[in-house]
Amino acid sequence: MANSNFFDDFDDYISYDEQSDENSTYLISVTQLNEYVEGLLNNDALLRKVSIEGEISGFKRYYASGHCYFMLKDSESAIKCVMFKSYASRLKISPSDGMRVVITGNVSLYTKDGSYQFYVKSMRSVGEGELYAEYLKLKERLEREGLFSQEHKKLIPYLPLRIGVATSRSGAVLHDIMSVARRRFPGMDIVFCHTSVQGVNAPKEIVSALQRLDSSKLCDVIILARGGGSMEDLWCFNDEMVARAIYECETPVISAVGHETDYTIADFAADIRAATPSAAAELAVPLLTEIEQSLVYYMQQAESMARKKLSGFSERLNILQASLVKPADYVKKKRERLLELEKRAYITASAKLAFEKQRLEGAAQTAQSLSPLNVLMRGYTVVKDYSGSVIKSAKDLVKAGRASVVFDDGSVCVTVDDINDEK
Repeated sequence: MANSNFFDDFDDYISYDEQSDENSTYLISVTQLNEYVEGLLNNDALLRKVSIEGEISGFKRYYASGHCYFMLKDSESAIKCVMFKSYASRLKISPSDGMRVVITGNVSLYTKDGSYQFYVKSMRSVGEGELYAEYLKLKERLEREGLFSQEHKKLIPYLPLRIGVATSRSGAVLHDIMSVARRRFPGMDIVFCHTSVQGVNAPKEIVSALQRLDSSKLCDVIILARGGGSMEDLWCFNDEMVARAIYECETPVISAVGHETDYTIADFAADIRAATPSAAAELAVPLLTEIEQSLVYYMQQAESMARKKLSGFSERLNILQASLVKPADYVKKKRERLLELEKRAYITASAKLAFEKQRLEGAAQTAQSLSPLNVLMRGYTVVKDYSGSVIKSAKDLVKAGRASVVFDDGSVCVTVDDINDEK
């Protein structure tokens, strides 16, 4: 690049050719000339940032460095172009020969070989601005309607019995999907439905392919795919009919359109987006080896759990068997208990009877000592009237007239004639 003092110190920077004609010229080196011209270009306000339109020719991307080189031409002229990795990595399109593009950058000179060239900082296909505005408008409208809502997204089955593929029969996409699917799960059943993936008729064909695969009920998941391309190439996947067809599918849909950096309306409407068709096959088809390993693991876990359960039941059974009483032993034990209770009842009853007998004898002795018969045995008598009531006074005896005198050895009837009252 030219030194900022190059123009100020130009007289010191060059020398005069003394042997030249009377209109003597400046004598400079090739490098000085190239640096001077480079400085002129770099300091031109118009050329520091300019956009030009043309057709790509001889496009090459060097993957080791990431830089892109090509010619941009029109009907009469061409200019060499270079796009360095830092800008090329941001490309939203896949440049190819014959593509009409608008590139933005600056004009400069490559001093080593004196090449006049254009340094590209951004690139878009012709008409992309209008298409992108239309794309954003449709995306916003469908998003408001809920076609992209997460609540509507269906889960991709872990182990599909059959996958459907909607893409073109030409090209490598179908081969890539089948190759990845069969490698991951040999024998995986794949149902293919051809559709155009570019052009004016493509949207209708895509819708038809999706509806056929979905209505057949043969597939557990559908992959809608195509390879990369420009925004115009992928435009059929930004069609409203395609978005609504994906939304209405009862079968989960994986969208795999373009390269990793390409996003279409179909990607937002699908249940899940894959960066590439191969990635879609990886999402749809599990690894058979992983499934086999999982089955072995779960079988081992189930066997281990079963053994633990059986061991627990066995220990419990042993405990129950040890605590279980045989019928004969049970009867014997109950009989011994009954005999013991009988013996204790007999002892208790005997003691109770002895106590009651002793108490009764004491009461009898007390009653006998208080009996009137004992009094009569000592010479006393009891006088009763004919009703059996005891006569307690002489007056009652005179009044009764007759009485029964009770002695110890019997009784006699007497008639009372008179009685002398003694004071």
